[in-house]
Amino acid sequence: MLNDAELIRLAGINVHAGADGETLDLSAYAPPIPPETGNQLPAVNEHGAVFWRGDDSELADALVTHWLGPYAVATAGEVWQWQPERRGWVRVTTEQLVSWLSSIAGAPVWGGLNRNEEPILKPLTLPNARIRGAIAIAYARLHHDEEEGDWWAVPGLRKAGIVQFRDRAVIVEQVAGGRLRHRVVMPEPDLRVRASSVLPARFAGVPEDLSGLNDRAPAFALACWEWWGHHGEDECNARALAILEFLGASVLGLAPMMARALMLYGPGGTGKSTLIELLTRWCQPRAICSVTPQEMGINRFATAQLDGALLNVVDDLPAEPIKDAGAWKSSITGGRMGVERKGMDGFTIYPKAGHIYAGNRLPVAVRANSGFWRRWLVIEYDRVFAGTSSDRDVLGAIEAELPEIIAHAIRAFLNTGGRGGRGFTEPGCHRALMGEWETISDSVAAFRDDCIQPVPEEWSKVRWPLRSEVHRAYKDWCDQVGRKSVSAREFYARLEAYGYSVIKYGGRRRLPLTFDVDLDS
Repeated sequence: MLNDAELIRLAGINVHAGADGETLDLSAYAPPIPPETGNQLPAVNEHGAVFWRGDDSELADALVTHWLGPYAVATAGEVWQWQPERRGWVRVTTEQLVSWLSSIAGAPVWGGLNRNEEPILKPLTLPNARIRGAIAIAYARLHHDEEEGDWWAVPGLRKAGIVQFRDRAVIVEQVAGGRLRHRVVMPEPDLRVRASSVLPARFAGVPEDLSGLNDRAPAFALACWEWWGHHGEDECNARALAILEFLGASVLGLAPMMARALMLYGPGGTGKSTLIELLTRWCQPRAICSVTPQEMGINRFATAQLDGALLNVVDDLPAEPIKDAGAWKSSITGGRMGVERKGMDGFTIYPKAGHIYAGNRLPVAVRANSGFWRRWLVIEYDRVFAGTSSDRDVLGAIEAELPEIIAHAIRAFLNTGGRGGRGFTEPGCHRALMGEWETISDSVAAFRDDCIQPVPEEWSKVRWPLRSEVHRAYKDWCDQVGRKSVSAREFYARLEAYGYSVIKYGGRRRLPLTFDVDLDS
């Protein structure tokens, strides 16, 4: 099977002018200037007919020739054009294809000669079925198979990522375990970068180390100190470094290599939204999606939003329980995902987005295992600025430093070596909060802490509550507080692990505890 580079060259693009690797003028790959009406299409005969038959196949030829151009490609149910002015591949929507074809309705179609040897020209009619047929044929003619299911990967490289600026592109490759290498190149069609992923910033270079961050991005360094400096310099630096590593992995499309989602946790007015706005301003709007872990488990269309996204941002994570984390974990690690959009056939993606969430509550994770908990990186915000004399426009001061922040973020990621979740810096707040989060998510442990007391020693066993009564009270409590209850069998096993073993007395199974469940009426 042909690889991506060979496929794009079969489409007619040769991006190199010679052995020195100097790129050609990219304007040569611009799409054609589209006609506004059918009368602007070239005639097929001397009588002024634009189409011979006006059937689906002929319309598909016109669509490819006069609108899409020879360098357009189709993959995963979508059509894309290289647009030089945007330095990237731009998706052509189905609505746009329909609009283009609809604009030539009424164009003259050849109907032969009448008895007087006079030409017969019929106006082109375009029912919906003919338009759909023409688009399907055009897609088939432009279609390129995907070798690994991800057409937007850097050609020929397995573990590599790319970030494209306005004037340069940075490619990062994993050359060995725990070792990354980068190179800087000119933007070109062969890089397969979607226009929505081109950063609206100049390339500031990749620094050799992070020592110059305070001098080259002083406003960002000051903001980090205001957010976290009261925890000490080491903790402040660890939290800032974790943020930069996450940003660097995300801009390169290598967030799944780190296999972590970023959770900003704390009350309102502490700066969480400011950091989210900062992390998203480097990205084009179409490269950002917003889908919650809760949605991924219950909405089969939700994960399709991740296709082509570099960042998944949820700035107010719902407190509802995460009932099924399977799809979410696949999105974090970049595993093969079958997705679908409404009204379209399903297709396969390998998601690349970095996931960043913010909230003042840690959502309950139902039946979460170790694979779920190790996918998080929690950064705490606990200094409130809103309504105080310390409240100021942090974002406005930092915005001008974005190119430098991105450059240092790339360096921070390079320094991790791409060593999976182990490569991320884990500040002290992460370790403390993860233990708290696991306790919050364990409904049995929470019920024990909130509602259960050991049975008084003077009580006879006949006063001990029936185990069925305790489980029923536990389920009522879970319904009241929005927790997910476990089965009776698991509930009794968990209580036994906590030291509350079931005994049989008077022919009834009882538990050595008392409980007080205060339910709203």
